[in-house]
Amino acid sequence: MAVVELAMVLAAVGYGAYRLVRSQASARRYLEDGEEPPLELDHLSSSLRRLAQETRTLRISLESPIRSIRELLHADITRTHEDIESIDHALMEASRQVNEWLAMVDRLPERDRQRFEEVGGSADTVRAALSAENGAFERSRFHVEGKPTLDLRMMALGRELVRIEGALQVRSRIYR
Repeated sequence: MAVVELAMVLAAVGYGAYRLVRSQASARRYLEDGEEPPLELDHLSSSLRRLAQETRTLRISLESPIRSIRELLHADITRTHEDIESIDHALMEASRQVNEWLAMVDRLPERDRQRFEEVGGSADTVRAALSAENGAFERSRFHVEGKPTLDLRMMALGRELVRIEGALQVRSRIYR
């Protein structure tokens, strides 16, 4: 009986080690994939500077749930209930972060909001994307008839954040 218990413990430890190695390899690939160029923020007010930084942070943080959703598409006999719950948690966290970003835009002082719009920034597309998801990204809405899959919808949101990031880095005043 003790041998069976020992074998069960060793199997559980081995499985845990396998999942840890797989997770670390995935994280390493992500970190090695590319570098972000530094943001050009010296021409911005402090609130727009913070918005630009948060825009980049949000965009980067969306990459994790997008990868998780794509992994969910592939059959994996080692997938557990915890894996599914972690995807749900990542989607919930992404929803929270998008809502916080939208609130940050809404709280911009009037002068900064005007400057944001002057350079082509707008929260409308981001707000519409979240509204189309009924206010939150959910695994249950992975496939919505007539729309791309959730990972592609989130990638479109990421592209809009890249556009906003770029717009905030443009200097609108030309010095002569």
